[in-house]
Amino acid sequence: MQLNYFPIQFDFSSYHIITKVYSDERLQELRKTHNASYSFFRDGNLIVMSNKEDEENQLTGKIERRSVYGDGKVTASLVKHLFFRTFKDRFQGFIPVDFYPFRFYSSQEKDDLILMYLPEKLKHKIAFKKLIEVQLRETNINNTKGLAFVVNIRRNWVFSISCLELHQEGFNLTDFEVLHTETLPGLDNVLAPNEDFVGSLQSINGNTAIVSTSEGEKSYPLQELFIRKTKRNIQAYLNFTIGEPKCNQILRAVSQERIKKQNPVHQFSEISNIAKHLFSDNGNPVLFQNKDGFCYKVDTTPVQVQNSMNLQTPTFIYDHARTKTNTKNADQGLSYYGPYDSLTFDIKKPRILSICHKANRGSFTNFLHNLKDGLPNSSWFKKGLLKKYELQEVNYHIREISDYRLEDYLGIIRNYDDQKPHLAIIEIPDRFKSLPDRENPYFKLKAKLLSLEIPVQFVRSTTISKYNEYILNPLALQIYAKLGGTPWVLPAQRSVDREIVIGIGHSWLRNGIYKGAESSRVVGITTFMSSDGQYLLGDKVKDVDYESYFEELLKSLKTSIERLSDEYAWQNGDTVRLIFHIFKPIKNVEFDVISQLVKDISQFHIKFAFVTISKSHPSVLFDASQQGEKKYGSNQLIGQFIPQRGSNIFIDDETSLVQMFGARELKTAKHGMSAPIQIKLRTPQGNHNDPELRDLMFYDLNYITQQIYSFTYLSWRSFLPREEPATMLYSNLISRLLGKMRSIPEWDADKLNYTLKRKKWFL
Repeated sequence: MQLNYFPIQFDFSSYHIITKVYSDERLQELRKTHNASYSFFRDGNLIVMSNKEDEENQLTGKIERRSVYGDGKVTASLVKHLFFRTFKDRFQGFIPVDFYPFRFYSSQEKDDLILMYLPEKLKHKIAFKKLIEVQLRETNINNTKGLAFVVNIRRNWVFSISCLELHQEGFNLTDFEVLHTETLPGLDNVLAPNEDFVGSLQSINGNTAIVSTSEGEKSYPLQELFIRKTKRNIQAYLNFTIGEPKCNQILRAVSQERIKKQNPVHQFSEISNIAKHLFSDNGNPVLFQNKDGFCYKVDTTPVQVQNSMNLQTPTFIYDHARTKTNTKNADQGLSYYGPYDSLTFDIKKPRILSICHKANRGSFTNFLHNLKDGLPNSSWFKKGLLKKYELQEVNYHIREISDYRLEDYLGIIRNYDDQKPHLAIIEIPDRFKSLPDRENPYFKLKAKLLSLEIPVQFVRSTTISKYNEYILNPLALQIYAKLGGTPWVLPAQRSVDREIVIGIGHSWLRNGIYKGAESSRVVGITTFMSSDGQYLLGDKVKDVDYESYFEELLKSLKTSIERLSDEYAWQNGDTVRLIFHIFKPIKNVEFDVISQLVKDISQFHIKFAFVTISKSHPSVLFDASQQGEKKYGSNQLIGQFIPQRGSNIFIDDETSLVQMFGARELKTAKHGMSAPIQIKLRTPQGNHNDPELRDLMFYDLNYITQQIYSFTYLSWRSFLPREEPATMLYSNLISRLLGKMRSIPEWDADKLNYTLKRKKWFL
């Protein structure tokens, strides 16, 4: 396999730097006076000076020796500054978009996918261009420390017609979201102008625009405003200037060009060619150097890697004695053995409130029948919900509506006088999907039923008239999970330690999306799973001010852990391992919470790992030996150069990359390149570098990586493995739903902390 990392070569293990004692005033003065020849950056209480152009060595200071890898922060700063200045010298026509990550647009016409389709007057004013991104990464691959440049590409819209020009053309700018551009002092022709997303344009008075911002209405010169560079906004302008038919034709062509460029083979070739241009000159490596003797070269071929560990597909278990197992396919085992909790599941005769439009009763009842009893000629859904999940009966209570109005649905729910249903199945029209969240009956109905502690399964009208085993099979799985069932579990790691895997999600409650909008409140979500993948419970931290998040999250974790310790009879003195999965930490607040949690739950010896799982990172794996797969009878190969699922590499002692979607998992060529997820063991930083806390941490990256990989087979939304583990999937689904339903007046999220706490109502 190849990683989009290009190793940096040093001919020395240590080097000299020139420093001065740090002060804000001194740093500002040095940059103001000597920025043309030197780079300056802070290292603790010192200013490090790097002489790039000054032949006379005018600046002096204390000379210090530093280690290339022992003083990685200083080395990295020198590498980045030399790369930037050398780039500016070699490619003088380029104006970077950002310093770091270093980003710039390709100047080649072939890299503007819309250029050939535009009329002459719009060429280069509107573009869909290749954006090249370069980052620096410390590595420790195969126990060898190093530094490497990470090269990546993406494609972005470019729109260089100001709002003043648009207004003069007669284009109506009212209600368009706009960006305010401003060239930062001293960076004219050095860095692209800064762009702030300021708000929505309300009116125009002469050459001045009134913009609705997070701080009220403000005035801006039209010349300094640009419409936001979204496909929708650019499409609106193209409709205005060249007509809707021509616009649609152009955008379709661009979409097809984009799919071709997203091909992994093409991406690998592009990244490799970019590296050759950046790091070599006529086939010879470029020497990046300053006048102080610090220098390096960069390999022009991506680093070769191999799997760091052999990730195992988990065994699926279907009974408490762990004798009924399947090593290949969760669905196959379920069909053969029945669900894991068949003997203990207490809703063997579920009552299901079923609501449909009266005009669709025939197709709706056929759908319910096949959902219950299965499709005799199918491969995966012969048994249906009833027999596959070993239920005794499925009781549908069918009610009709005469119109798809919210009040018609609510009228049935309010007047339903039978025994409380365990679940609701509700037919909704496809058009609900396009309605705003606040007005959408989908979310209002979900809010109403969940407030009554009734999970709900929505089914679209088109689905009940056209479905197959690939729709019914995962639907039945979701229904069983929403009823509180556990279809299968995974093998628990043999250990004397107790272990709980906790997903922590959070969502900001923002006052707006424009510059200056405050994110003053936060919702925390915690989901608890046992090491074998059983969903234990979910807990919601109520909407709180950010300052109160620490206290509420701590309270939630303490209460949940105390509840679980009672249920599972933990003994005083037991070692309890808590594995926290989180998408993105909020600064260091979670470390503060864990530190306090360890102190407050003193009856157990707590060890913990704090793991972030992310798809937002620059690393990409390629496998030139992967020839791709044919899909669904097509002769087209997709997934070429994409490593198979489970391919992995440890970047350093705390970071692994795992390919979750290989060629086999991709559905169409439109997906393009599939990036791995990044798993990172987080450690406290800065003032949180507490030795006592570090001693409590669990550092086994192999164990953590295998566990996360196994948990991707536990979504219960479908039988297919996912990119993210169930812990993160569940927390994110809950956060997303709570965010959408919080604007609905009748919604009370506290209901989720009662009987629904242990059910997968959010699937």
